[in-house]
Amino acid sequence: MAGAGLIGATALGLAAPAAADELTLDFIVDVQEISGYAGSTVQAYTSVANDRGLDIDGWSADFTVPDGATITGIAGEEFADGTERPDEGCALVTPQRVECHTSATLGHVDNVDTLFEVALPAGASGVIGAATYTVTPDEGAAKTAEADVTVLEPLEPDLVATLGPDFDIAAPPGAGFDQILEVTSLGGDMAGGSIDLTLVGGVTLTGITGLDLVDGGARPDEGCVVVDAQVQCHTNATLAQGATTEITFHLLMPATAERSKLGDATVTVTGDNGGTASDTQAVYLDVDPRVLEVTATPSVAGAAGDVVEIVVDAANGGPIGVASRVVDLVVPEGATIVGVEGFELVDESTWPDEGCALLSPRQVECARTSPPLLTGEAEQWTIEVRLDDDAATGELGAAQLTYRGGDEFYEAETVVTVTAGGGTASGGDGEELPDTGTSSTTVALAAVALLLAGGAAMTLRSRRA
Repeated sequence: MAGAGLIGATALGLAAPAAADELTLDFIVDVQEISGYAGSTVQAYTSVANDRGLDIDGWSADFTVPDGATITGIAGEEFADGTERPDEGCALVTPQRVECHTSATLGHVDNVDTLFEVALPAGASGVIGAATYTVTPDEGAAKTAEADVTVLEPLEPDLVATLGPDFDIAAPPGAGFDQILEVTSLGGDMAGGSIDLTLVGGVTLTGITGLDLVDGGARPDEGCVVVDAQVQCHTNATLAQGATTEITFHLLMPATAERSKLGDATVTVTGDNGGTASDTQAVYLDVDPRVLEVTATPSVAGAAGDVVEIVVDAANGGPIGVASRVVDLVVPEGATIVGVEGFELVDESTWPDEGCALLSPRQVECARTSPPLLTGEAEQWTIEVRLDDDAATGELGAAQLTYRGGDEFYEAETVVTVTAGGGTASGGDGEELPDTGTSSTTVALAAVALLLAGGAAMTLRSRRA
């Protein structure tokens, strides 16, 4: 048994070298399918892997593409001079064929990847042929792999348009500013396109960077024109997929405007071969909103029972108009509001969009929203105030004015004075007193005499004291 075991071990030992002698060159060659859009340049992935067998000491590699496609480069490398296979490196033998050689050793479990750059033909679609990749060891047989070369149907451009540099734009009256348009194609190439930009609120165009501003009354084939407050442009340039282009519109603010917000500028980009995108940007005139000078009659006076007028003046000396204006006037006790010139007074429950509401006998509120009070314009409000019949002589107090123009508040006051006190020839129930036959003049003189006498008596007592 022991002898048999030794013989068996010896046999196994002798068999091992025989297995080693059976190792041969054994490698894998691969080229992945090549695809892309017409006119684009793509990368073709090729590889050779020695994952079992003997080392490969030097080898040649040939890469070919079908007619229509062309090989333009190798990622990370340069072609050797000439059109013949070099001892080391790769040469472009024809636009469709590259021949390479290396003396390097591709060891067991090693692999080498090569990326060839391939330009696909314009105007083609579908499979245009096969690419081949052949590896031939210096001492061994060649292996070849092939893959289809496919030109994809062109995608409609997936456009994105953005107006900048900020979400909105603000500049002083008459100042220059820029609107920057960025256009990106996320889908296919945009093969030419149109641009439309609205000019809001009296804004004017002074120039463009990225396209030419030309004369004319209609959209040009190349460049931009201004037609009815709209910039109309066209370009025949191609915006490649994934690329971004920028156009800057140089603009000028108006000197005056109806309101601070001039409007929302809108830009629309439309590709000649499909795709559209738009964006908006709010444009403001950067001004101090307190543009009004508001005054009220400084003082009014009258006898009890008289109607006096408080005049409110508002003048716009600023660069922007004021649309909504509200006058609120409260008069002191001893006076009531009886009217506003040009308006019918309504009670608070029927408050009008434009007009005057009597909130109480002593308070009125009036509103105007149109037309706006523009630069250089002025308006008046005449409020009629009746002094109460029983108002005492003297100053009643100040009428308080609050004037709201837009979002700004202005205040003023009017001193109200009664020059002759109240009092009527009526009894407590309002009935006329009976005539005693004595004239009113006689009674008045007698009353004056009594007052003078009383005053003299008081003076005399004072001195004796």
